[in-house]
Amino acid sequence: MSHRVCLVSTSQPSANPRLVKEADALTEAGFEVVAIGAHWQEWATAADAALLATRTWRFEFVDWRRETAPWLYWKSRVRHKAARLLVGVPGLGAPALAAAAGRLTPELTAAAVRTPAELYVAHNAGALPAAAAAARAHDALLGFDAEDFHSGQFRSGDDPGELRATELVERRYLPQCAYVTASSPAIADAYAPLCGDVRPVAILNVFPLSERPSARRPTSTGGPLRAYWFSQTIGPHRGLESVVRAMGRLPDGAVELHLQGRWQDGYERSLRGVATTAAVPQSRIIAHAPAPADAIVRTAAEFDVGLAMEPGSSPNSDMALSNKLFTYLLAGAAVLATATGAQRAFCEQVAGACAVVAPDDASAVAKALTRWVNDRAVLDRARELAWAAGDTRYNWDIEKRTFLDAIGSVFSGRGQVTRPAPDRWSARAS
Repeated sequence: MSHRVCLVSTSQPSANPRLVKEADALTEAGFEVVAIGAHWQEWATAADAALLATRTWRFEFVDWRRETAPWLYWKSRVRHKAARLLVGVPGLGAPALAAAAGRLTPELTAAAVRTPAELYVAHNAGALPAAAAAARAHDALLGFDAEDFHSGQFRSGDDPGELRATELVERRYLPQCAYVTASSPAIADAYAPLCGDVRPVAILNVFPLSERPSARRPTSTGGPLRAYWFSQTIGPHRGLESVVRAMGRLPDGAVELHLQGRWQDGYERSLRGVATTAAVPQSRIIAHAPAPADAIVRTAAEFDVGLAMEPGSSPNSDMALSNKLFTYLLAGAAVLATATGAQRAFCEQVAGACAVVAPDDASAVAKALTRWVNDRAVLDRARELAWAAGDTRYNWDIEKRTFLDAIGSVFSGRGQVTRPAPDRWSARAS
């Protein structure tokens, strides 16, 4: 008889590739899988239809869009704002915690409680109270996948109520988890003190070999160096300004910057203003519409250099190993990465495939790009090493074994089997 696992996220499958990979791996391994999530962005809702048509695991969608669920849209907005104000008030914070943790956490809780399973896995901090409530309701196990160090994502000026709620969620629910996984060794280390006897396991944000081209594209011997960056949103605090300023220090036409994603309101004008100041022709900044998650590696393979320009401006940013790094390696693109703590340590393991620069250092970016522009043999060697690293180590075909071992140890009793403690403030949808 197969075990049933319920994955809970505040997002959607198309906006959460990590959840999709885990759901696929569990299904392939014989588990029965249900995923629960909430609306995140309209493009993901459309993309989910195509993605889910090719999967046998089930997804339950909590729709709170203003156009289709206006009552829930307004109710959740007011409730979330009020809860973030109350979460720090003695005597009132505990019952408000679930609503403060995420705008749709109470609805995710109700959906998870309606879904019997033996293991509930939260995929972000806002999903933890929901997964924990369902685990209590069904005398099941609780797990957590930390793609980020969530309480370390906040910067000066961010909502203090949201920070307080996130810290309380981590402290309350992580000790109840039977297992915890994290997207980098540094994030695993950061969460370890909260996990009791459970040692968080690093599961890297790598991708299946099936998503790469069958062979590495030959390195061009002339023409502009084509640099690539992608995200769901093209916006500030991503290091793109330093890349544009660096382009202004190189000969005209030496580098093209290709960006894939949706522009954040007002940011395209801002970035192109940086280009004007740096004397970079607007034609050298080329925007591409978003692509399905499983097409990103093949898209990246069309370019020479992948940009992983994390700013390191928060503890989480300094600890993270983003999916960009592993996308570029699997695609066979040379990597230009900022020297955050995690990226610097990682790039030492794939020396030759990466160039590392200080965050927001246009001069260092220009120097690294110039070397590849002027010496295509060096560029080709970097791309060859990147391809080899993706082929032999940094891919989901290898990494999913560690993930499945973590799940298997919980069900076999080898892991720390902890069931969530009773909680007088269990969240309820209201």
